[in-house]
Amino acid sequence: MAAPVARWIRLGLVEPLELHSAYSGLAAAQRADAAPIVVWAQARTHLCLGQSQGRAELDPGVSVPVVRRPLGGGLVWVDESQYVFVLIAPRKLAPGRPARWFSWALAPAVATYRQFGLPAYLNEQDIWLHGRKIAGSGAATIGECAVVASSFLLRFPAEAFAESVAGPSADFRGWLRDGLSLAMTEWADHGALPAERDLEEVFRSRIGAQHGWSFENAWPSAAELASIAEARAELAEPIEQGRARREVRLNARRVLSRV
Repeated sequence: MAAPVARWIRLGLVEPLELHSAYSGLAAAQRADAAPIVVWAQARTHLCLGQSQGRAELDPGVSVPVVRRPLGGGLVWVDESQYVFVLIAPRKLAPGRPARWFSWALAPAVATYRQFGLPAYLNEQDIWLHGRKIAGSGAATIGECAVVASSFLLRFPAEAFAESVAGPSADFRGWLRDGLSLAMTEWADHGALPAERDLEEVFRSRIGAQHGWSFENAWPSAAELASIAEARAELAEPIEQGRARREVRLNARRVLSRV
């Protein structure tokens, strides 16, 4: 029997808003019986808030773009030294409990690190290497889909990230910077950096083997592009205003679910 066909959408290097609106809009456009999708991309430097966070998490003088993603998790730094991947799959293909989505989605990334000689392992919803975190993740249900995002972290600018986080003093920033250097690691600390195409090819192979999927290269359809445009407009709203509107929608859904 032929392997189920999944779609591989390679965005290339995109602006922050384009990255987050792409996977959000794609997920919102899928039906319950749609083919799974993996989005592969790089994004220009930005800070990315989790879906329940606001600008209070940030230093008022932050100088890079800020986007709040429609996924859970905390504040993260995203830049050109990361290869971002987002797994979008109908919920019937994902484990029943959302807490299990992380191991289901991230195991192929762990296998990819290991194929390149880095003995990475899963630690709850993160990927660790030699006792330090090398990748986090975020997840959410969007429309009919389970969505899980993470990245391959080739380099991590701990100092720039520490300077962007809200804090009471220079001493706090120094403490945070030192803490990040102890808690986080990067691929560059452990060996030669892979060529993008090699990394993409290995990961694509490992995720196909994990889930039994055969990939075809794809691009968003006209309907998906319209959904992406709608997601882009929502994510472009001022962060606090956008959060308030999302809370109204969520509250409305909770009321309707009780009727």
